[in-house]
Amino acid sequence: MREKASVCPMQTPRNLCGDEIRIKQIITNILTNAVKYTDRGFVALFVECKPKDEDTIYLKVSVQDTGIGIKEEDMEKLFSAFERIEEKRNRTIEGTGLGMNITHRLLTLMNSRLDVKSIYGKGSTFSFVLEQKVVDWKPMGGFDEAYQRSFAQRKEYHEEFTAPDARILVVDDTVMNLTVVKGLLKQTKVQIDTAENGYKCLDLAKQNKYDIIFLDHRMPGMDGTETLKTMRLMPGNLNMNTPVISLTADAISGARERYISAGFKDYLTKPIDGHQLEAMMIKYLPPEKLAGRSEKDDIPEEESILPEWLSQVSDLNTETGIEYCGSEEAYLDALTVFAESIVPGAKEIAKFYETENWKDFTTKVHALKSTSRLIGAKELSERAKALEDAGNRGDIEMIRNSSDDLLQLYLTYSFKLAPLCKPRENSENDKPLIDAESLAEAYGSLEEITAAFDYESMMYLLQSFEEYRLPDTEAERLDALREAAAKPDWEKIRTLLSERNRE
Repeated sequence: MREKASVCPMQTPRNLCGDEIRIKQIITNILTNAVKYTDRGFVALFVECKPKDEDTIYLKVSVQDTGIGIKEEDMEKLFSAFERIEEKRNRTIEGTGLGMNITHRLLTLMNSRLDVKSIYGKGSTFSFVLEQKVVDWKPMGGFDEAYQRSFAQRKEYHEEFTAPDARILVVDDTVMNLTVVKGLLKQTKVQIDTAENGYKCLDLAKQNKYDIIFLDHRMPGMDGTETLKTMRLMPGNLNMNTPVISLTADAISGARERYISAGFKDYLTKPIDGHQLEAMMIKYLPPEKLAGRSEKDDIPEEESILPEWLSQVSDLNTETGIEYCGSEEAYLDALTVFAESIVPGAKEIAKFYETENWKDFTTKVHALKSTSRLIGAKELSERAKALEDAGNRGDIEMIRNSSDDLLQLYLTYSFKLAPLCKPRENSENDKPLIDAESLAEAYGSLEEITAAFDYESMMYLLQSFEEYRLPDTEAERLDALREAAAKPDWEKIRTLLSERNRE
């Protein structure tokens, strides 16, 4: 399959004023959907423009593919969350179609719509038109040239400064985000303190003077805005004039003005990009604490340190994760933190759901949206975002209908990433011994799931064994089942279950 991009002959203006983040998400969702359903031929992206007046253009974006196409009677399903088109024919295709539902909603909010033309068996064209203000009429230029230049700059990028005398505080309720920031700034030699909530931030602000404070905007308990207001009024605050940068995953057009009006100096979007983080540091650190990068600080390229089995993990884009984290080492650290937090994280989301604490439920799925995107788990991130949006608008019905699916998918990663987790000493003795009846029932369910090739249910059921202590022979069998399920090797799973039935 080939992929190509094109711009109109008149050339699109270089700089436009619009919601860059959402437009990028819309285009990515459409491209992802096209690639998913195209086995051969090509997927093409076209960007065209038509002047409206001296300050405005109509920007048209189209994605054409030679995929399976869509039947006319299936068109309405295209924008239904979690509803699969031609499920029997497309059973080998991963994903839920949630991305197209999000795309439809975003375009509606931007006074546009998604047009779909499709011939079943031959392909589809998805397109939309947005009215955009022009900032700079200078042509964007050739796409290929711009892409190659951007890619070369990214490959050649190294830390632009060192600042061993600088000290910053990073506040985020998600440990993984703190790990990523420390990884991204490792070579700058900046001193980094961290806090997992607003209360700890206030304590540290009374103990230490910081050059910059990065403060997560959305945290349970005391959120970023409340923390900042309290800190500014707090007696004994050593950081009255310290620039405070908001960390947020909700950046949209006009966000900077909104955060500045709330008292922040600036904002940084999550997942955090290393280039943007360093640019923010250079902008706000005292000039006397900044030093240039010396040649001896260059790190030679090394062979990959990622374990080979990681490339076989489904629904995980390691390249995306490495790009967000800045290096393989930092990505592996973040992935380990993510893996170890899955079970307690899922229990916390479930607790807020069961107690109908929708505010904290929304905050937790908001955090999951960000961390799963950070490691390259796109579908998990999309599902979490859908539930976050539902929580923000008070759509409890959608939360009730979709939470189980999210938690099941989330828990599959505890098995997929299990080799990264450290074993907990003496934890097995604290677990109840599973009784024979429950064990037989569980194996019966595994056989039914295997017959249906239901991967998510398989991983969810295997995860449930973690709550119990097993006889030694069954523990060995379960380890073998987990290993087979991680691939997944359905034939091996069937063999293991058959062997148990013959015993």
